[in-house]
Amino acid sequence: MDVEYSSNGNGRILLTEDQNRAVRTTEGHVRVVAGAGSGKTRTLVARYSYLTITMGVPPSDILCMTFTNKAAQEMRTRIGAQTPGGAVGDFITTIHGFCVKFLREEIYRLGYPQNFLIFDPEDMKAVVKEVLEENGIERRSGIVGNYLEDLAVFKAATPYINRFVISTVQPLDVPVLGQIVLRQKRYFALDFDDLLFFTLHILNNYPEVRRRWQEQFQYVMVDEVQDCGRPEWELFTILSDFYHNLFIVGDGDQAIYEWRGAHPEIFVGYVPDTDIYLKENFRSVPNIVALADSIIGNNRNRLPRTSVTMRPSMGLRTKFYHCRNERQEAERLASTLMDIHKRLEWKGMAVLYRASYLSRSIEQALMAAKIPYIIWGGVRFFERREVKDALAYLRLVALDDDVAFKRIANVPSRKIGRKTMARLQAFSECRHCSLFAALKAGAAGSGAAAARFAALVEEARSDIGKVSISALLEQLLEKSGILEQYRIDTEEERLENLQELVKSVRLYEEDHKNEEDLSIQSYLQDVALYTNADYRKDDDHVKLMTIHQAKGLEYPLVWIYGLNEGIMPSHRTVRERGDAGLEEERRLMYVACTRAMDMLFFSDSEGFDVQNSLSKYPSRFIREAHDACGPLYDIVGRFSDELWKGTERLMSRLESPEPRAQGLRAGTIVKHPVFGAGTVLESDPDTGTVRVDFELFGIRRINVSMVLLTTDVSVSG
Repeated sequence: MDVEYSSNGNGRILLTEDQNRAVRTTEGHVRVVAGAGSGKTRTLVARYSYLTITMGVPPSDILCMTFTNKAAQEMRTRIGAQTPGGAVGDFITTIHGFCVKFLREEIYRLGYPQNFLIFDPEDMKAVVKEVLEENGIERRSGIVGNYLEDLAVFKAATPYINRFVISTVQPLDVPVLGQIVLRQKRYFALDFDDLLFFTLHILNNYPEVRRRWQEQFQYVMVDEVQDCGRPEWELFTILSDFYHNLFIVGDGDQAIYEWRGAHPEIFVGYVPDTDIYLKENFRSVPNIVALADSIIGNNRNRLPRTSVTMRPSMGLRTKFYHCRNERQEAERLASTLMDIHKRLEWKGMAVLYRASYLSRSIEQALMAAKIPYIIWGGVRFFERREVKDALAYLRLVALDDDVAFKRIANVPSRKIGRKTMARLQAFSECRHCSLFAALKAGAAGSGAAAARFAALVEEARSDIGKVSISALLEQLLEKSGILEQYRIDTEEERLENLQELVKSVRLYEEDHKNEEDLSIQSYLQDVALYTNADYRKDDDHVKLMTIHQAKGLEYPLVWIYGLNEGIMPSHRTVRERGDAGLEEERRLMYVACTRAMDMLFFSDSEGFDVQNSLSKYPSRFIREAHDACGPLYDIVGRFSDELWKGTERLMSRLESPEPRAQGLRAGTIVKHPVFGAGTVLESDPDTGTVRVDFELFGIRRINVSMVLLTTDVSVSG
């Protein structure tokens, strides 16, 4: 039964009985289990409106956190349409966005300025390269990536803020990871992990701050909780610990980010005051809902539920295309899409795959058929070279940022090469000044181009506060020579991207026109958190993407490509993480299926998978799409039961006894035959691995079923 939720605002929201219950259950700890397509955003919007209009709670007293800027913006827009005068609070934001707002007010307690920098992964790579070069360590991209992964573990597992951020006395022999943290401190720069850990440090160490922010929020609401890690749970638990009103929304069946720190078992095992299940599916037709439920029902670590579709059947069954080889699989995909295009636009179609390398054959087939497509997981807009360069100019002007200076001092060319940069670096370290200050002091010589560059930055600094951010950016792009260089080189796409950047700044200014703290610094902090989902032109193209990138999206037609055992599920994931890995792979399959609204297709092919060194057989997940009456799909292609026997042989290769992690607990001192002495940070008995912080080699993950770690060593090894 539908319930019409009314307000004194500008609209009405039609709710189911379960959604209405979630809206009106305002007090205590409430867990909402919201399946795919169950209208959770509608429910969150209605609940916010109910709190503010019916109950009279000020918007400033409600904290609503989501995972993406796009989701937060959509929620703000929809709430604004439901409330008188579009009354929307400042705290409808992402988790990282909340941390930025919090730290703007509180980070001074750790000796950082309000206009601290936020370094994205590309900026952090530059910092790591600096430190590695100073230590005489090779700077290849693979090594830099390993250090970034180790840095994330290091920050999560050690009191690094106390040791390197707050402490004014540093040991003589600081490990490389500690040096990276100290380099960040020198720049007053935080990465995404720091935003969360700095916030938690202040909340946990300053009782008066914790109490003030707790009293600020009468109600805390968090979306996509199944993707939260322990630090995120700690954050919203602390913030809700005064009024005890915590409303969490999630779906354990869509938890696909354990590999990057999510802990869906916390959501599954959570004991709330009230449990509410949103069982209705408004997105997909009955066949797709039944098929997705039949697959995910094989997982054990979940909250059992059955979805009920609210859409009528369209008489379409899922089709499984079994092909002789990969080329035929790609060509079958292209020809089928061509046929369906007679009644569906290209932008209504998405092709999903488990691994990016699978897109090569798809692209070849689509190009041959002249089907327009885009790779959704291509270079993100805000990570494109020309966009990063433009933002670096703003950072240098507003923040005198050395990383930004190194990026654009020679963009376009000003003859500021490695030797000149080395002189500037030596001067800045000697005089304890920024690289730009060294340039102005003449440390680079008297080159005319360098002098014009310095004058350009100084002129822009004098215009801060006199002109808008977008106007200042346009001025920098034109006078720096970047636009002229791209015009000469006829790089139209880069010019268009810069025009889009300026347009996005204007939109930011419009969205924040009533905020007192609108500044270049606040813009740069906010834009550092933007992702691909926050910027995308919706042109008429078929979308190609990995299943992880498809999370939160929906399309009339979805094709899941390359459904071979070993690829999906990934045998590497299952080998490394055992049953937990297999269940996450099955959740990934569930997410892929539930992106489809009207039409769902599977495909696989025979042959040999070079990437995994495996003969190709159908994925076990295809066989799991089965109910009491038989398969929930139609097979197209020559298929025999012998193929399932091949699948079973591959599955049996994974069934050897699981390794165990030798009882090594965190804090144990161990010795490795190559890496030497180290301290165990964490042990995972399910995968038989431990993470060890080695004195000479940093943090490494070790498979203890392959290498014996001895424990009869001293700390010094």
